[in-house]
Amino acid sequence: MNRYSLLLILAIGLWSGCNKDDDEQDCTPPEYTWNTPTFESQGSWLWVTDTSGAILARTEAESQSSVLLMAEQCTDRPNLNLLEIASTVAPDNTNRTVFNLTTVLNAPDGLSWDTLPAPRPEQWEVAVSGVSSLDELLWPAQSKELFTGDIFIDPAADLLSFALQVPEAAPAYATLQANGEATPRYLWAPAAGPEAFSFDYDALPAPVQAGPIGLPNAGNWRYRVFGLAPNGEAVLDYSSTPDLVSGSFAPLLPASLPDGFRLLAREENTFEGLPFAANRYNKVVSTLPGSIAASNAIFSMERAGDTLSVSTTGDTPDLYVLRIIDYRGAGPWLNWTIYGTAQDFDRLVLPQWPEVFEANRSALLGNDRQTVALLSARSYDSRPTYGQVLEAIAQQQTHWEAEQGMLERTRAFQFQP
Repeated sequence: MNRYSLLLILAIGLWSGCNKDDDEQDCTPPEYTWNTPTFESQGSWLWVTDTSGAILARTEAESQSSVLLMAEQCTDRPNLNLLEIASTVAPDNTNRTVFNLTTVLNAPDGLSWDTLPAPRPEQWEVAVSGVSSLDELLWPAQSKELFTGDIFIDPAADLLSFALQVPEAAPAYATLQANGEATPRYLWAPAAGPEAFSFDYDALPAPVQAGPIGLPNAGNWRYRVFGLAPNGEAVLDYSSTPDLVSGSFAPLLPASLPDGFRLLAREENTFEGLPFAANRYNKVVSTLPGSIAASNAIFSMERAGDTLSVSTTGDTPDLYVLRIIDYRGAGPWLNWTIYGTAQDFDRLVLPQWPEVFEANRSALLGNDRQTVALLSARSYDSRPTYGQVLEAIAQQQTHWEAEQGMLERTRAFQFQP
């Protein structure tokens, strides 16, 4: 070997070694944050697993705290797991322990999982002048059959008064039929506040029948239509008479709203006594469509012990959501939600749990349980990235999926090893 060949070999070796060092320096163990809710828990944990299901790092979580977890080593496609053990009331009015677990497959570094408190409703007095008699008052957010609050009419002033309970700055919608008129009128407050609920009955517009809106199959569906405002939404109409619709539906709505509508429609089904939506349509629209579509996703799932395999035919969905549900017997019960892409679900090894819960995990995933798996394929008109979807879900952006135009198909499986 001549000296030039020797120098070349040494140079290659040095270059390779430098690159190896650079790769190690570039590798940063992932870290995650869980802003926990208020809970009285038998155990709440945050942990990271690798693709083999092994736990890389874990920490116990406390109520109403910001829990930071940093893995001790780098890993390819880490999975984030959040567990809250809670109590629920069973149909026989006895308590059951429930393992509420969320898993995010291939969780991006820095993901923060939030738990946002529900806004507190406040009571707002509503005054409608020009009302001498009242035939019907409905507040769809509460009921389409009966208004359960107190109603007052001052005959001398022709003034109707009642109260609605909504969060400050949130919108409110109600219908009323008064003064012997044959059809109702509606009131809409885009933002609840001290000056938002004074109306003149003669100036109130009448809702109009929309549709018919065609459904994509002959199944039984429920629908719900919301009116949108800058700080929330209000229920406008939903399927109630009959409770399920088939073929088409025709909601009674305002002719138009500045911020548009959100239309939610779901095909009802059951599996092993568990209700679920076989198809779901959730979209923000400026005007209601003449028909709604159903997802054409085709997929199947197989389980062998802790390993799941999902096969996808045709268009690949933007997101898979798997719910593993055990809701029968003396408990404990299981409600495990797993988010991932088609690639993540191609071969998924279910994550292990912290050692203290190993026996519970083994029992809940055993072959003597009546456990159901609901696998949902979600697609969005906007075709967002997986990271964008996760960020919206983690930040509890409740209207984000509807704003992207979501279609979802769900299949139910017996979850046996």
